[in-house]
Amino acid sequence: MEAPGVLSEPQPGTSQEQPGPRPRRRIEEDQDEAVFREVVSFTPDPLPVRYYDKDTTSPISFYLSSLEELLAWTPDVEDGFNVALVPFQSRQPPLSSRRPRTLLCHDMMGGYLDDKFIQGSAAQNPYTFYHWQHIDIFVYFSHHMVTVPPVGWINAAHRHGVCVLGTFITEWKEGGQLCEAFLAGDDRSYQAVADRLVLMAQFLHFDGWLINIENSLSLAAVGNTPRFLQYLTSQLHQQVPGGLVLWYDSVVSTGQLRWQDELNEHNRVFFDSCDGIFTNYNWREEHLERMQGQAGERRADVYVGVDVFARGHVVGGRFDTNKSLELIRKHGFSAALFAPGWVYECLEKTDFFQNQDRFWSLLTRYLPTHSICSLPFVTSFCLGLGTRRVCYGQEEAVGPWYHPSAQELQPLFGEHRLEENGRGSVKTYSCLADAWNGGSSLLIRGLMPPEIGHVAVRLFSLQVPAPPKIFLSLVYKLEGSSNVGVALELTTGDAGSCHVGAISVLDVGTSSRHRPRPLQEPPTKLARWAAHCGQRLSGGWVQRCYELGLRGCLLQDLFVSFSRPPGSQDAEDFACRLGEIQVVDADSLLSPLPHVQSTSLSRVHWQRAAPEGAGAPAGLRLSCTLHWSYPLAHVRCFRIHCYQGTGGRAPGRGPLGPEKPTLLGLAFVNQYRVVGLAVAEAGPGQDGRVEFLVEPVPREGFLVPQAEWGRAAMLYSVPGT
Repeated sequence: MEAPGVLSEPQPGTSQEQPGPRPRRRIEEDQDEAVFREVVSFTPDPLPVRYYDKDTTSPISFYLSSLEELLAWTPDVEDGFNVALVPFQSRQPPLSSRRPRTLLCHDMMGGYLDDKFIQGSAAQNPYTFYHWQHIDIFVYFSHHMVTVPPVGWINAAHRHGVCVLGTFITEWKEGGQLCEAFLAGDDRSYQAVADRLVLMAQFLHFDGWLINIENSLSLAAVGNTPRFLQYLTSQLHQQVPGGLVLWYDSVVSTGQLRWQDELNEHNRVFFDSCDGIFTNYNWREEHLERMQGQAGERRADVYVGVDVFARGHVVGGRFDTNKSLELIRKHGFSAALFAPGWVYECLEKTDFFQNQDRFWSLLTRYLPTHSICSLPFVTSFCLGLGTRRVCYGQEEAVGPWYHPSAQELQPLFGEHRLEENGRGSVKTYSCLADAWNGGSSLLIRGLMPPEIGHVAVRLFSLQVPAPPKIFLSLVYKLEGSSNVGVALELTTGDAGSCHVGAISVLDVGTSSRHRPRPLQEPPTKLARWAAHCGQRLSGGWVQRCYELGLRGCLLQDLFVSFSRPPGSQDAEDFACRLGEIQVVDADSLLSPLPHVQSTSLSRVHWQRAAPEGAGAPAGLRLSCTLHWSYPLAHVRCFRIHCYQGTGGRAPGRGPLGPEKPTLLGLAFVNQYRVVGLAVAEAGPGQDGRVEFLVEPVPREGFLVPQAEWGRAAMLYSVPGT
């Protein structure tokens, strides 16, 4: 469907249109920019309410409420905003290992709150999760029949190597009728439902389903349930590598709704038909003891439920959840933490970060650390929210923002005592007060007593086969008057054959712990990427760069270390803010990046804007969808900008003067919805002009020159001019 206002056919040589909403026709183009003409019209052109917020036309996450909706769903162009950019990153150990796992089931106030806005929102004090290094599986839970995980959660989880599941739930009398409709008939009925669920996970790039039948079933329906689970699981494994289907402990083999709080002979048939079971919460240690025999070699596939709200007769919960974890791990089972957002829902929002850190610090000893397994490894420690937006030290916008897809890799958090008597300590925090890139940074506070000259904080666990040459960068700044030395350190495996060049050996016994020597200037070939090595940057930030030659090595751990300044004899109190860490295959930086191509516009919508003050001219508000072509495997995201002006400038002749473009937002697919952009109303005989720029942000985390951005301009006029 095309909104009114297209006046011209494309010039010869323009690219063919993509399927779906027809893009605006180009009227002019050169090698730099496509130009589109639009006649302003206020004719309603409603967008599908499932995919767009009815008030703003901003793209939103969706769920399905009925069997009819599920069976009718097919991948459509409107689903494009909901497709995750970030593929499931491998971690060590993999999910297939027998090590007990940790599942986080996110249930918060019905779901689809601020996280439903795919392109982010201006939410103040939103919930965020950032202790990913201890989590294996993330389940997005709500009471809609088909709960599709919001794409922001998928991107954030996948970036950390965490598997993401949606929820298929039926409840009460209505749920019983629904189950009768697809489970009590022949094989084709339940296979059709399973096929839709598999297709949805495959197309939207999440990893599987928690199946939660919380209503009684007829004998016919319960008889088909194991076959439904087997078919769903086998199809998912074929179409979604690493995919999972889990069953919630509710219905028993007779069809009765009877929670067991354990795996036993009454629900084992369902466990045997899929990848695991998530038990109900009212268990005691005797339940765990009995389950050891039932689970056998599949003990890690039993996810013992823990209600963090501590409802019912449960062990632990709230700030005593560690008591639950202690027993679960004692018996070798996986854990399913239900609603750990309790710290946000029930405690003071102003203390959220302190409470969140306290909650997870109590569990850390029972939560094994996972290792990152691929390069490039780049993080600015951004939580995906902030009170302002910063790009490489330059403030771009002030005001609250929340965008879960923008969350960067998060480190290991915690407090470490340097001595048994507690005289020295170091602690890591997320901090919104300052940022190098994004909305937050990592703050490390420490106290080194006089007898300690050096302390190293492990931030990340890695299991990365190292390329022959790696480039490392650290951006940091010291706060206050402290003058401690700051450096990166790393450990390597395969010490017998591993050779590392250009390093200082810290552990002479094994030669596995190294402190690279910082470069005074960037390597000649990498100057484009790292022009500020060794320099003090804006805002007091400092960048240190390193280049290592490696042979036969496995990168294992990444530390930031602090050393006492020369001559210091007193206790050293320090605060260091980390803005960015990069570990990149140096050769990958020499490969040319593709250019953004085929930028186009569709779904144009106009509204009148009220004057902003007495005597001010009336304006317009423009909403439209930008599309472009770019290989997504190369990018972390796209930054979308605009320029504005009126008539007179020839297309494709560079920006409108020396001013910087205005940042509109971030995109994590090859499209972006511009929402309610204020533009000047064109006068009689004049064209208004707005120009959009699409900036790719490469996975290696460097700025791309404007010449390589995508550009599209719209010329607009009022009818009859």
